[in-house]
Amino acid sequence: MIGAVWTCALASAAPSPPASAQRTWRFQVLLDGKPVGEHDFTVSGEPGSEQVRSRARFTVKALFIPVYGYDHEDAEVWRDGCLARMEARTSDNGHESSVLGTRTSAGFEVRGPGGTNVLPGCVSSFAYWDRAHLAGERLLNPQSGEYEAVSLTDQGTESLVNQGRRVEAEHYHLVARGFPIDLWYSKDGAWLALESRTAQGRTLRYELL
Repeated sequence: MIGAVWTCALASAAPSPPASAQRTWRFQVLLDGKPVGEHDFTVSGEPGSEQVRSRARFTVKALFIPVYGYDHEDAEVWRDGCLARMEARTSDNGHESSVLGTRTSAGFEVRGPGGTNVLPGCVSSFAYWDRAHLAGERLLNPQSGEYEAVSLTDQGTESLVNQGRRVEAEHYHLVARGFPIDLWYSKDGAWLALESRTAQGRTLRYELL
């Protein structure tokens, strides 16, 4: 349901912080305009040697009764612009899964729900925090362990309300597994927002808190 969108879906307009500073994004998650949870990201370390942690928690209710829950944690290590390690755990409405990936001499070895696979070359995940990582032909899904074909297109510059004020934002359109994912970044590359559609046609949006 919603979890599938975020993983193939899933800062501020101020100048970028110093290279060694920790960067943190805290997003409110909206489903058809109604808050359903939060998704937090933290990136630390020097450029070319980053550690990334993210945590998503969604609860969808009907008549005040929870009908869907999603909890996802992901820890990643990046070296020289490539994924070196990934350890992710997901509870998707009670269905538990995990993905473990490690760079080896043979390639990037992934163990997930679908078994074990070795991926060649420089592997990237859905690293929305740095749009440069999204420019390849495939991205590794931290929930399923699948190496998905993607396409990223530049949609130009547009006005966006971010944390209560209007800013000029660069708009990108990412397609993965047929799901459209729209992303907005500030002029200096800071991630501002995300929007996608679920398989049921509902709108899922991330807005900075």
